[in-house]
Amino acid sequence: MTIAEKLYGIIKVGAIDCLKEEELCEEFSVYTVPSILIFSENFADDGDKYMGEMTANSIMNAASKKMQSFVSVVTESNYESFVERDRTTKHKILLFTEKKATPTVYKALSKKYLERLTFGEIKQAEEGLVKLFDIKTFPTIMALTDPENYVGEKYEGEMNID
Repeated sequence: MTIAEKLYGIIKVGAIDCLKEEELCEEFSVYTVPSILIFSENFADDGDKYMGEMTANSIMNAASKKMQSFVSVVTESNYESFVERDRTTKHKILLFTEKKATPTVYKALSKKYLERLTFGEIKQAEEGLVKLFDIKTFPTIMALTDPENYVGEKYEGEMNID
């Protein structure tokens, strides 16, 4: 799967021809090309000039860091409060992961389904919860069906926006 395929439906990309749109490029202080600006979803955001490696992975990682995330980090000490939050209005989705950072696709899903689902993330180091949920592979996504008994429907393998 290409980087473009991984980002499809998650990150919006646009291009500007500075020879035709000189005023716009000047407004954003773009004087050399190619230049990449990364914006958050805040309309007041003037964008950050990307200065890293010009590789798709590096650019994607930088853009991902600016994305809004509605994912809660879940630990043994806050699991009960996570389950109780919005209990009557939202189902709970957990991601069991070995990664340090929240995956881009999971952030995107947390925003897309903000009104209907509550997203949590449990790191592999949370051995107690990993054991209680009987998680054997990472990543695993689980839709909780019986949170008090640590039961849910598991989805294992590669994640994508679909």
